Amino acid sequence: MLQGDLATFPLPDLFQWLDQGRRDGVLEIDSGDGARFWLQVQDRRIRAAARPPAEHVGLGTLAGWHHAEPPEALWPEACADRIVDLFLAPPGGRFALVDGAAGFEDGVPLDLSIGQMTLEGLRRLDEWPDLDRRYPSESALLCADGAGAPRTPGQRALLEAARRRVSIAEARLALHLSRPATLRRIEALRELGLAHVEGVAAHADPVSSLIDKAQLLVGERQFDEAAIVFRSLLAADPSDRRVRALLREAEREQVAALYEELSPMAVPVLLGGPASLESPAGRRLGNIDREVASRVNGAWDVASVALSCPLREVETLKSLRKLVRLGLVDLRDGAAPPARGLRRGGPGSA
Repeated sequence: MLQGDLATFPLPDLFQWLDQGRRDGVLEIDSGDGARFWLQVQDRRIRAAARPPAEHVGLGTLAGWHHAEPPEALWPEACADRIVDLFLAPPGGRFALVDGAAGFEDGVPLDLSIGQMTLEGLRRLDEWPDLDRRYPSESALLCADGAGAPRTPGQRALLEAARRRVSIAEARLALHLSRPATLRRIEALRELGLAHVEGVAAHADPVSSLIDKAQLLVGERQFDEAAIVFRSLLAADPSDRRVRALLREAEREQVAALYEELSPMAVPVLLGGPASLESPAGRRLGNIDREVASRVNGAWDVASVALSCPLREVETLKSLRKLVRLGLVDLRDGAAPPARGLRRGGPGSA
């Protein structure tokens, strides 16, 4: 396995190295804010990518608008958008190239040239500042023109939004798109003569409304649900410091809540030993859960497991809680937990 830092080995150089070196395997990218994405590469092509998170379904409902395009029809285009958006992300994050595709069989099948995606990403990076300035307000309305046919499922879904005269923000939230991907599709429809943007919506900004709802979720201790909303908004605008700070604070609150349930001085013990991970309950574990389980040795307490694990603290504690709830791990010799986490676990702390 090869690991590295995207600050010292930038994404364009990494993609060119994969292409020119004919490297095969699964490329995992951690942007540093808790969002992870993977690509399977083989014979200089991208053969599959991580499926869009199912939990993102529902943002369209919160925004007050739905689209009729089946989610599965949008997945390949959404994966291609995500790859291009990686080039627009702020510098930083880490990557790992894993040999083989074991454990990554649930992705979206693709057939994209690594070299062409590198050129597309660099082109979109160069165009992005002008495109961003062209649409300063996400309250602007999408309006349909003409009777032509869009070229892709994603364009069809966005044209449906234009026919409903919804705002740019409402459309991108309902379609689970980043801001750059949304504006790229708007430009494509405009060039085809199928849509244009005009005016400013009279109703409230749906992004601000979503932030308010997410903060209510934090107050109700529904941290995972709040994080889904914050991360979706952050994916659309990585430079939004307010959303990033709110996500960091939500995760701090979640770590404190987890330590209320998992005493930092309790010692986790793997019931049944490593063989228990192959039981029916063990087969429900993901890669992250198994990484945490590998740190449970019957000697380290919860705090030591959290500190030794390469994952972020909040992820480690959530996986440990899952192991306890599945009956695979028992906590022994617990003591009174502190009110706060022992180390920082917010986005970018890894």
